[in-house]
Amino acid sequence: MVLMAAAYFLVVAFDNITNPTNPTGSNWPFIEGVLSGDGTPPDNGFEWRFIDATWFHVLAYIGVIVGETLAAIGLIIGGVLGLRRSGARDAWEAGQRWTLLGALFGLLVFFLGFITIGGNWFVMYQNSKWNGLEPAFQNTVTTLLAVLMVIGVAVGSRLAERDG
Repeated sequence: MVLMAAAYFLVVAFDNITNPTNPTGSNWPFIEGVLSGDGTPPDNGFEWRFIDATWFHVLAYIGVIVGETLAAIGLIIGGVLGLRRSGARDAWEAGQRWTLLGALFGLLVFFLGFITIGGNWFVMYQNSKWNGLEPAFQNTVTTLLAVLMVIGVAVGSRLAERDG
């Protein structure tokens, strides 16, 4: 599960880096649309929150790519260490710090960035053109599922050792 989540973040970061202007294949037009309020109802009362500055859009886009890339790297390292160290619980658990770090970056991008900031501050939930709350939620849940599986294995192995 950890390596599958890593593969997802890696592909998304790669797509955002290699094809930024694709309106359906990258987050650039999406971020631009959400931050500027393109697609929200006129006079919704949140206009003061929208940011039309291209430099800010670029910084946000770079932040998303950096977060996705760091998530992928952390999850790849954690997944590989998990496979390589599966016979030694303490070494396996130490390696899973990378999984937790990668997951943290993934949650920063999708839960904090897309759901909290994009979804609520920039009222993406009202946006008819750029509403990415469903995919952001799916990505958040997938990332949390990988974390819960790692924690479950760690707790389960400790309980088995204690009781065994």
